[in-house]
Amino acid sequence: MRVSRIQAVDHVRLEAPLGSEEELRWFYGQVAQLVEAEADETDGRHLCFSSEGIRLLVRLVETPTIEPVACRTTIAVPSLTEVVERLEERRVSFERVSGVAWTDQRVFARDPAG
Repeated sequence: MRVSRIQAVDHVRLEAPLGSEEELRWFYGQVAQLVEAEADETDGRHLCFSSEGIRLLVRLVETPTIEPVACRTTIAVPSLTEVVERLEERRVSFERVSGVAWTDQRVFARDPAG
């Protein structure tokens, strides 16, 4: 059984400002390495990314609601080193976190919508 790289119980729904589409495509496509998918919504103001049946849907609105949650979603990536390099290239701030085990390495970053 293949496991989704989007670590969530169900589909993730976020809001982002209109005009942030290219930055979001870079973040979720290049950094998080998710596959852009066709959004089911018909108004054309959505971006959708997926991994093994779990979807991350970004609704594009003039005034987005950004939830004040410390960790909105977790995405497993093939190479944390590549993620760090891509974030550093664009000067996106992030925080490295490591746990007790050497395999417990994480990066916390906000997407372009905040």
